[in-house]
Amino acid sequence: MGGLSAAFTTDFLVSFALVATIFIMLGLILNLYSELSSIKKRYKQMMANSEGQSVEQMLASHTSTVNEVAEGQQKMQNRISTLEELIRSSLSRVSVVHFDAFEKTGQGLSYCVAILDRNNNGVIFSSICGQESERSYVKPIEEGRVADKYKLTKEEEQALRQAVGRGIRD
Repeated sequence: MGGLSAAFTTDFLVSFALVATIFIMLGLILNLYSELSSIKKRYKQMMANSEGQSVEQMLASHTSTVNEVAEGQQKMQNRISTLEELIRSSLSRVSVVHFDAFEKTGQGLSYCVAILDRNNNGVIFSSICGQESERSYVKPIEEGRVADKYKLTKEEEQALRQAVGRGIRD
């Protein structure tokens, strides 16, 4: 009877191994089904607005859109650079100083106007008003200084200092 018992035990072990393998395979199949469902759900979300396009068509469309945005961004950067250069050369620092050129008039009708760009280049306009006449002067300013052939009055120097201290800083 030993032979029958050994055969029974071997058949039992083989059957048990097959059943265990079937359960393991069933577990793997359920796991794969779950992952496949998740992938399908994400794919449907990704393709929701694709209007029947394939993934390749959709990626090509997105690539085209990204390239257009990059090109637009480069154009905007170029325009910003142009505007920055324009701002740098625009007259943006202005100062006005009123004063009495002659003690007897006392009306404060004389004035100096300093107009500079961001590089402190520009002009100073001066108007000296008296009882009988008025005289106007224009002096060029480069890098915050007047040329050696011109002399600034104390009022013009004050207007220049005030104008240099104003405006947008780099």
